[in-house]
Amino acid sequence: MKKNKKIYMMIIISLVCIILLTIYFIQYDFLQEDLLFFQLFHLNTYSNDSSENNTSQIRNTQKNAHMETISFCVQNQNKKLKALNLNNTVNNQTLVNEKIAPGTSGRFDIVLKSYETLNYKIDFKSENKKPTNLRFFTSENKTTYNTLEELGKSLTGIIFHHEEKTIPIYWQWDYEIDHQQNEQDTLDAEEIKEYRFLIYVQGY
Repeated sequence: MKKNKKIYMMIIISLVCIILLTIYFIQYDFLQEDLLFFQLFHLNTYSNDSSENNTSQIRNTQKNAHMETISFCVQNQNKKLKALNLNNTVNNQTLVNEKIAPGTSGRFDIVLKSYETLNYKIDFKSENKKPTNLRFFTSENKTTYNTLEELGKSLTGIIFHHEEKTIPIYWQWDYEIDHQQNEQDTLDAEEIKEYRFLIYVQGY
């Protein structure tokens, strides 16, 4: 009798174990399917985002960009010069190991002040090599520029007596454009850790 009870107990315990294991693996399978779904969803979303204009994506997140402000007092027949490292302007959400890299973006503001009404122009001069796919644009101008030197040609205007004018400059290092550009991004990321340039402001 005792032997039969032991056999029954063993059978019951075995059935309970089988049921528990079955429930576990069913839940695990559902979990794996959920994970796979979210991975595919993420990839699909990323693919759709990549197919759109990358610049428009960055414009949608401009307010999240870390801002570096460079101020100038515009004076007649006087050229002001200041230096800037693009690493100091990286959007914190795209920061990669404290340096610029493919996929990073950011912003810096040029602030102009004047005690008289003057025309002004802004020029840039690179101090080291720029990543090939690094692009620049302003919030007022829809055009995207390959270099700061090109952008500078459009930064002219009038500043009035006691006016303070802020000119935001946005930048983005595009990535995953095509195979050839990906190879170039890899080379630039290995060679270029920072991008330094000079900003000139002249009143006339």
